[in-house]
Amino acid sequence: MSLNTFQIAVGLWGVYMIYFLFDLIFRIPVTYIFDKSQKCIYKKLYFSRKIMNFDEMTYFIHEEWGTYYFSIGKKRNQFVKNYRISNYFSGSKASNRREDEYIEKVLCPVLQAVGIPVNQPK
Repeated sequence: MSLNTFQIAVGLWGVYMIYFLFDLIFRIPVTYIFDKSQKCIYKKLYFSRKIMNFDEMTYFIHEEWGTYYFSIGKKRNQFVKNYRISNYFSGSKASNRREDEYIEKVLCPVLQAVGIPVNQPK
């Protein structure tokens, strides 16, 4: 293997490792815990941290670049600090199917547990 080929291989490996570390550090799945007994919402990344109480929570749809997702935040500053609680959705048929399933199986039960009135689609 020549020196130039080796340098290209090491460069590609370096780019792959940077992407892998970025993915490992910043894109780790986050879990939100809705604790009914304490009426609090916790965010669990490496350890659990209280982010808000049930009575402070509001939810909304955040749109960007032709896609949207559901977010939660505190009522007074939901646009300053918010937390994404769903995957991205677009206008495609498959995405609409995933969104309907998400609303039915995840969002509506969470909102009912928190105490927010919901008009659940049938």
